[in-house]
Amino acid sequence: MEFTAADVKKLREETGATFADCKAALTDAADWNGAVKFLEAKSSRKAEKMITAGRETKEGGVFSYVHHNHSVGVLLELNCSTDFVARSESFRQLASELALQIAGVAPTYVSYEDVPAAIIEEARKNILEDPSMARVPADKREAVIEGKLKKMLGSQVLLMQPWVKDESVVIGDLVRKAIAETGENIVVRRFSRFKLGE
Repeated sequence: MEFTAADVKKLREETGATFADCKAALTDAADWNGAVKFLEAKSSRKAEKMITAGRETKEGGVFSYVHHNHSVGVLLELNCSTDFVARSESFRQLASELALQIAGVAPTYVSYEDVPAAIIEEARKNILEDPSMARVPADKREAVIEGKLKKMLGSQVLLMQPWVKDESVVIGDLVRKAIAETGENIVVRRFSRFKLGE
Protein backbone atom coordinates (compact mmCIF):
# COMPACT_ATOMS: atom_id res chain seq x y z
CA MET A 1 0.00 0.00 0.00
CA GLU A 2 1.29 3.48 -0.89
CA PHE A 3 1.32 5.90 2.05
CA THR A 4 2.70 9.25 3.20
CA ALA A 5 4.13 10.52 6.48
CA ALA A 6 0.72 12.09 7.16
CA ASP A 7 -0.87 8.62 6.89
CA VAL A 8 1.60 7.24 9.45
CA LYS A 9 0.81 10.15 11.78
CA LYS A 10 -2.94 9.65 11.38
CA LEU A 11 -2.63 5.90 12.06
CA ARG A 12 -0.53 6.60 15.18
CA GLU A 13 -3.19 9.00 16.49
CA GLU A 14 -5.96 6.51 15.75
CA THR A 15 -4.32 3.43 17.24
CA GLY A 16 -1.69 4.68 19.69
CA ALA A 17 0.89 2.37 18.08
CA THR A 18 4.54 3.27 17.61
CA PHE A 19 5.85 4.98 14.47
CA ALA A 20 7.70 1.82 13.37
CA ASP A 21 4.64 -0.41 13.90
CA CYS A 22 2.40 2.00 11.96
CA LYS A 23 4.88 2.15 9.10
CA ALA A 24 5.16 -1.65 9.01
CA ALA A 25 1.37 -2.04 9.09
CA LEU A 26 0.88 0.38 6.21
CA THR A 27 3.63 -1.34 4.23
CA ASP A 28 2.22 -4.85 4.70
CA ALA A 29 -1.52 -4.13 4.55
CA ALA A 30 -3.59 -3.90 1.40
CA ASP A 31 -5.68 -0.99 2.71
CA TRP A 32 -6.25 1.29 5.72
CA ASN A 33 -8.63 -1.12 7.51
CA GLY A 34 -6.10 -3.91 7.05
CA ALA A 35 -3.41 -1.78 8.70
CA VAL A 36 -5.71 -0.99 11.65
CA LYS A 37 -6.59 -4.68 12.09
CA PHE A 38 -2.91 -5.63 11.90
CA LEU A 39 -2.09 -3.17 14.70
CA GLU A 40 -5.06 -4.30 16.81
CA ALA A 41 -3.94 -7.93 16.53
CA LYS A 42 -0.36 -7.00 17.45
CA SER A 43 -1.61 -4.95 20.41
CA SER A 44 -3.78 -7.84 21.59
CA ARG A 45 -0.86 -10.30 21.42
CA LYS A 46 1.34 -7.87 23.35
CA ALA A 47 -1.34 -7.45 26.05
CA GLU A 48 -1.78 -11.22 26.43
CA LYS A 49 1.99 -11.60 26.80
CA MET A 50 2.03 -8.99 29.59
CA ILE A 51 -0.94 -10.60 31.37
CA THR A 52 0.62 -14.07 31.33
CA ALA A 53 4.14 -12.86 32.24
CA GLY A 54 3.30 -13.18 35.93
CA ARG A 55 4.89 -9.92 37.13
CA GLU A 56 3.56 -8.60 40.41
CA THR A 57 1.13 -5.70 40.20
CA LYS A 58 1.57 -3.93 43.53
CA GLU A 59 1.94 -0.37 42.25
CA GLY A 60 -0.89 1.79 40.96
CA GLY A 61 -3.35 3.82 42.93
CA VAL A 62 -6.74 4.32 44.48
CA PHE A 63 -8.87 6.59 42.32
CA SER A 64 -12.19 8.26 42.99
CA TYR A 65 -15.10 9.68 41.09
CA VAL A 66 -17.97 11.69 42.52
CA HIS A 67 -20.87 12.66 40.28
CA HIS A 68 -21.46 16.42 39.90
CA ASN A 69 -24.62 16.33 42.04
CA HIS A 70 -22.87 14.17 44.69
CA SER A 71 -25.44 11.35 44.35
CA VAL A 72 -22.97 8.66 43.21
CA GLY A 73 -19.35 8.02 44.13
CA VAL A 74 -16.76 5.38 43.26
CA LEU A 75 -13.48 4.24 44.79
CA LEU A 76 -11.33 2.09 42.50
CA GLU A 77 -8.02 0.31 43.08
CA LEU A 78 -6.11 -0.07 39.83
CA ASN A 79 -2.73 -1.82 39.91
CA CYS A 80 0.32 -2.06 37.66
CA SER A 81 3.93 -3.24 38.06
CA THR A 82 5.87 0.05 38.34
CA ASP A 83 5.31 3.51 39.76
CA PHE A 84 6.51 4.90 36.42
CA VAL A 85 3.36 3.54 34.73
CA ALA A 86 1.22 4.42 37.76
CA ARG A 87 2.16 8.09 37.27
CA SER A 88 1.57 8.04 33.51
CA GLU A 89 -1.26 9.96 31.89
CA SER A 90 -2.60 6.87 30.07
CA PHE A 91 -2.88 4.92 33.35
CA ARG A 92 -4.68 7.78 35.06
CA GLN A 93 -6.97 8.19 32.05
CA LEU A 94 -7.86 4.48 32.21
CA ALA A 95 -8.62 4.81 35.93
CA SER A 96 -10.87 7.77 35.21
CA GLU A 97 -12.75 5.88 32.47
CA LEU A 98 -13.21 2.82 34.69
CA ALA A 99 -14.49 4.89 37.63
CA LEU A 100 -16.96 6.64 35.33
CA GLN A 101 -18.10 3.27 33.96
CA ILE A 102 -18.65 1.90 37.48
CA ALA A 103 -20.60 5.00 38.51
CA GLY A 104 -22.83 4.88 35.43
CA VAL A 105 -23.44 1.16 34.92
CA ALA A 106 -23.07 -0.21 38.49
CA PRO A 107 -21.32 -3.56 37.93
CA THR A 108 -21.20 -5.98 40.86
CA TYR A 109 -18.04 -7.94 40.04
CA VAL A 110 -14.66 -7.12 38.46
CA SER A 111 -14.35 -10.31 36.37
CA TYR A 112 -16.45 -13.35 35.50
CA GLU A 113 -14.25 -15.44 37.84
CA ASP A 114 -15.45 -13.25 40.76
CA VAL A 115 -19.10 -14.28 40.32
CA PRO A 116 -19.99 -16.62 43.24
CA ALA A 117 -20.55 -20.28 42.36
CA ALA A 118 -24.05 -20.19 43.91
CA ILE A 119 -25.16 -17.43 41.50
CA ILE A 120 -23.69 -19.29 38.52
CA GLU A 121 -25.44 -22.51 39.59
CA GLU A 122 -28.77 -20.71 39.98
CA ALA A 123 -28.41 -19.16 36.51
CA ARG A 124 -27.37 -22.56 35.08
CA LYS A 125 -30.48 -24.15 36.59
CA ASN A 126 -32.69 -21.49 34.97
CA ILE A 127 -31.03 -22.05 31.61
CA LEU A 128 -31.51 -25.82 31.83
CA GLU A 129 -35.22 -25.33 32.63
CA ASP A 130 -35.65 -23.41 29.36
CA PRO A 131 -37.52 -25.69 26.91
CA SER A 132 -35.32 -24.54 24.01
CA MET A 133 -32.32 -26.28 25.61
CA ALA A 134 -33.90 -29.67 24.81
CA ARG A 135 -33.32 -28.98 21.11
CA VAL A 136 -29.58 -28.35 21.59
CA PRO A 137 -27.46 -31.43 20.72
CA ALA A 138 -25.85 -33.03 23.79
CA ASP A 139 -22.30 -32.49 22.52
CA LYS A 140 -22.88 -28.73 22.13
CA ARG A 141 -25.03 -28.20 25.22
CA GLU A 142 -22.20 -27.23 27.60
CA ALA A 143 -20.83 -24.60 25.21
CA VAL A 144 -24.33 -23.15 24.73
CA ILE A 145 -24.92 -23.06 28.50
CA GLU A 146 -21.56 -21.32 29.06
CA GLY A 147 -22.38 -18.74 26.38
CA LYS A 148 -25.80 -18.06 27.90
CA LEU A 149 -24.29 -17.77 31.39
CA LYS A 150 -21.75 -15.20 30.21
CA LYS A 151 -24.45 -13.25 28.38
CA MET A 152 -26.80 -13.37 31.37
CA LEU A 153 -24.19 -12.40 33.98
CA GLY A 154 -22.01 -10.21 31.74
CA SER A 155 -23.95 -7.04 32.53
CA GLN A 156 -22.90 -7.44 36.20
CA VAL A 157 -19.21 -7.95 35.36
CA LEU A 158 -17.13 -4.79 34.81
CA LEU A 159 -14.63 -6.32 32.36
CA MET A 160 -17.46 -7.76 30.21
CA GLN A 161 -19.57 -4.59 29.99
CA PRO A 162 -19.73 -2.43 26.85
CA TRP A 163 -17.95 0.88 27.44
CA VAL A 164 -20.42 3.72 28.03
CA LYS A 165 -18.53 6.00 25.63
CA ASP A 166 -18.34 3.46 22.76
CA GLU A 167 -20.53 0.37 23.02
CA SER A 168 -18.49 -1.43 20.36
CA VAL A 169 -15.64 -1.63 22.90
CA VAL A 170 -15.77 -3.95 25.93
CA ILE A 171 -14.13 -2.71 29.16
CA GLY A 172 -11.78 -5.71 29.18
CA ASP A 173 -10.52 -4.64 25.74
CA LEU A 174 -10.02 -1.09 27.00
CA VAL A 175 -7.79 -2.47 29.78
CA ARG A 176 -5.91 -4.73 27.32
CA LYS A 177 -5.29 -1.71 25.07
CA ALA A 178 -3.77 0.16 28.03
CA ILE A 179 -1.63 -2.89 28.83
CA ALA A 180 -0.32 -2.95 25.26
CA GLU A 181 0.38 0.80 25.32
CA THR A 182 2.21 0.81 28.66
CA GLY A 183 3.96 -2.54 28.19
CA GLU A 184 2.89 -3.59 31.69
CA ASN A 185 0.14 -5.71 33.15
CA ILE A 186 -2.70 -3.66 34.61
CA VAL A 187 -5.18 -5.20 37.03
CA VAL A 188 -8.52 -3.86 38.27
CA ARG A 189 -8.15 -5.05 41.86
CA ARG A 190 -11.46 -3.90 43.41
CA PHE A 191 -14.03 -1.14 43.54
CA SER A 192 -16.83 0.22 45.68
CA ARG A 193 -19.78 2.19 44.38
CA PHE A 194 -21.80 4.43 46.66
CA LYS A 195 -25.25 5.71 45.75
CA LEU A 196 -27.08 8.23 47.88
CA GLY A 197 -29.80 6.55 49.96
CA GLU A 198 -28.71 2.96 49.28
